[in-house]
Amino acid sequence: MAKCGLWLAGLATLGAPTAALAQSEQAQAPAPPVVASAPATPAPGKPPPKAAAKPAPKGKTVGEVVVTAGAPEVQSSIDKTSYALGKDLQATTGSIADALRNLPSVEVDLQGNLSIRGDQNVTILIDGKPSPAFDGQNRASALQQLPADQIERVEVITNPSADQNPEGSGGVINLITKKSRGGGLSGSAYATAGSAGVKRAGLNLGYNTSKLAVTAALSGNYQNNKQHYVDERDGLDPTSGQFLKNVDTGVDRGLSRSPAARVSATFTPWTKDQFTAELSYIEQLQNDHPDDVYADEGPGGGPGEVFDISGQRHYLETDNSASLGWKHTFAEGETLSVDGVYNASIWRSHTVDITTFALPAGMTAPVDYFHSDGNAHHQELRIAYTRDIAGGAFKAGYELRREDNDYPFSVLEGPDRADLAVQPDLANHYLFQQSVSAVYATYQHSFGPLDLQLGLRAEDARFTLDQFTSGERDGQHYGRAYPSLHLNYRLDDDKKLTASYAERVVRPNSVLLNPLSFIFSPVDSQVGNPDLKPRETRSYEVGYEQHLAHQDLQATFYYRATKNDFTRIVTDEGDGAFLYSFGNLGQSLAIGADLSANGKITQTLSYSLTASPYWNQIDAGNLLTSLGKRSTYSGSGRLDLNWQADPKDLFQLNAVASGARLQAQGVMEPNVTLNAGWRHTLSDRLTATVTGEDLLGSDRFRRDLDTPTLVEHLRVLPVSRAVIFRLDYRFGGQSKAAKAPEFDYENGPPPGAGPG
Repeated sequence: MAKCGLWLAGLATLGAPTAALAQSEQAQAPAPPVVASAPATPAPGKPPPKAAAKPAPKGKTVGEVVVTAGAPEVQSSIDKTSYALGKDLQATTGSIADALRNLPSVEVDLQGNLSIRGDQNVTILIDGKPSPAFDGQNRASALQQLPADQIERVEVITNPSADQNPEGSGGVINLITKKSRGGGLSGSAYATAGSAGVKRAGLNLGYNTSKLAVTAALSGNYQNNKQHYVDERDGLDPTSGQFLKNVDTGVDRGLSRSPAARVSATFTPWTKDQFTAELSYIEQLQNDHPDDVYADEGPGGGPGEVFDISGQRHYLETDNSASLGWKHTFAEGETLSVDGVYNASIWRSHTVDITTFALPAGMTAPVDYFHSDGNAHHQELRIAYTRDIAGGAFKAGYELRREDNDYPFSVLEGPDRADLAVQPDLANHYLFQQSVSAVYATYQHSFGPLDLQLGLRAEDARFTLDQFTSGERDGQHYGRAYPSLHLNYRLDDDKKLTASYAERVVRPNSVLLNPLSFIFSPVDSQVGNPDLKPRETRSYEVGYEQHLAHQDLQATFYYRATKNDFTRIVTDEGDGAFLYSFGNLGQSLAIGADLSANGKITQTLSYSLTASPYWNQIDAGNLLTSLGKRSTYSGSGRLDLNWQADPKDLFQLNAVASGARLQAQGVMEPNVTLNAGWRHTLSDRLTATVTGEDLLGSDRFRRDLDTPTLVEHLRVLPVSRAVIFRLDYRFGGQSKAAKAPEFDYENGPPPGAGPG
């Protein structure tokens, strides 16, 4: 059995079948708090005014009382919705994936695959800029490992305007990091410990003066991982006409470690110029020990081959990012900004597999040692000009993005680990380069109760893929225009209608394009398709929002039409072995709604309820006539209950459900999770939080495939039930206030900020 010892290291932490397929397919919102009026912005160099303190009741002593303005839990603008994470206890103790699971229309499955409205083609940004941790092959793991502590708000942008990169048909998730506030030195520190070996710690620092604002963060994550999985496959044997079964029963144990550091600075030397800079470093280390037992059924139902593969995998990824920016204000409403971004992601994945045969007796296989490495570099230059024209806001810009990615893969084999030799016929080394240049313009204007924004973006894209191993060279060059339209109509102070239209694109990544075949498990191999076309999506939305007493209601209906969608094609090669290839679907359609309600049930009990039903249809008849059109009704939903038992104690209960998700040759089964949390304020500076994750032990990953010639049932059972404890301590923040930093990537300047 020539393939029995081969794995593609670096594609999986749970076993190659799950990860390879996952890669190829691509908040809580309690009632808004009572918000005090924002104090007037103090003059530079002067301390902010202090609110008058009320007399203390007899027998009690109170300190100084300072009234501050609080941001609402949910903010919506003409083209985005922003959710605060401050009161989400799962986000406090958990990962970024835990935080995103609690947002309307957003799903993160147990493998870390993110989707919006069932679409996994989602762009993830940090403060409006690409992050190497979320652009690379280990994105799913990064979402599950990196703590959500440094994220203050999450912007969910389902129909981005033309001034945003159109990459990602599902939309954009923009993670807004915490910035230092107040004056002088301030900060916080935390420590987290939990069952299943979870340990996290971090330090956040801020230093502000009237001209300089600096934010720094250092965090570390350490956790043990364990999951069981069973992959049953029945393939039609053309010789006997029987369905023969192949079963992979496995367990994966490992640990992960993820230190991260970030520092950002905003310098305003004079009123009309502002300079920004940021550096970040993230390290993802994983040591896994997968063990798989494969059992093949022979003709007539008798036993075939039975063998065990014991693996040792070491994965290390370092993600570095640097950015610089300059913003000049000519006059009120007229600015020019220039930003540069450089990201580098370098990973080294080395795996040793040892195969032992039980049947046939006496059969042996070589030891395999895999080197799956990568070096990815991303550069961006962005120039944007804004100006108030004819009572509206005009914005125009130019962007240039470039990627240089090098992927060497090699295999060594030998009778034992001390005697290994390179296998030239199993090498797979290629270079992928892509550049995209774009110009765009948007114009926003108010006509009484109607806000209108028009946008148009034009892009020129090209890529080359040099297959060093085979000598093949492929590439594409194409241009495309992406219009956008957004409308807001205020019926009154409490009711609003919205509508939007946008066109989006998903460009195939190098893994899907690489034409050279390689084997990544004893029963799985893959070949890319360099002729894949970009996926193009037209998205329409209409919505209604209403504030009623202590309730906020929102309904958004959408229609999404996609052509050239990517899909995985599974071919049975016999003996339980599958070949995965990729093609463009004829068309896919999605119709659905995002329905949400949140508010207060009593003075101390609040709720948030979201339901996202949808209908999805895919047409794969252009790839295989046996597939044709397939459709399904599905959806997702969540329910949050928040009980402020007293000023010091907050309790939360959280239920998240995700429905079935359709694939060209199968379906991802539904899933339900129940979580709970408690936050206790020990003092003004010290807070304790306890959360329970997956209380019912119901987290499961299930995928079913059913065709006339092959059937598959994959079940993954991770050990995700856990109790996590966290302690937070805050310090500093007593000096004079500084000017708040501004970011083009966020919601614009803070209230009261002007040109200087």
